[in-house]
Amino acid sequence: MEMWLRQANDAFRFPILPTSFEISGNINTSTTNVLKLGEVVVCGGMGLRTTEISSFFPSKQYHFCNYKDFPQPYDCVNKIKNWMEQGLILRYIITETDVNMEVIIENFKHGKQDGTNDVYFTLSLKEYKRIQIPSVNSSDGKIEAVKNVPITKGFETGKQKTHKVGKGDSLWSLAKKYYGNGDLWKKIYDANKKLIKNPDTIKDGWVLIIP
Repeated sequence: MEMWLRQANDAFRFPILPTSFEISGNINTSTTNVLKLGEVVVCGGMGLRTTEISSFFPSKQYHFCNYKDFPQPYDCVNKIKNWMEQGLILRYIITETDVNMEVIIENFKHGKQDGTNDVYFTLSLKEYKRIQIPSVNSSDGKIEAVKNVPITKGFETGKQKTHKVGKGDSLWSLAKKYYGNGDLWKKIYDANKKLIKNPDTIKDGWVLIIP
């Protein structure tokens, strides 16, 4: 299992997984009184999901670290602080789970707790939802399309990525590279069905769309 935060082409993998994680969601409701009926509950749709991550950035290679050559603790701190201060949209991914969503950093606390140089932190994330604005044809009044409009900085929806296939590439490795989860390979396959006849085989030199 791996835990990632990604901002466009800049990705951060957590060196130490938290002991547990939890995604919290809720339904927005309001209660009102209806004449002769009494109180009724009105559902306002799904609320934004939230999560809190508590772990630490290690100052040295412990045997339980998820990978080697990770950034120094305050390099990790500065990256997350910069993302938060700029109000950037991030993609939060936990592989081997269904967690793959856009978020913003709502709160970030960090400090030292012992004699080591490890930096402990608590990171609060809130789900980000894009506003969908219908495009109306002025001549006949018909809705032609829906445009996703971000209300803060982050991923650009108008640009489409491409990848030139090189030696050793596979759909799984590309999904791992761009989404942080190799199991999402079918997303790339579906976008390139005209070119890819067999998902187990992609050829050097092909230029694939990365949706």
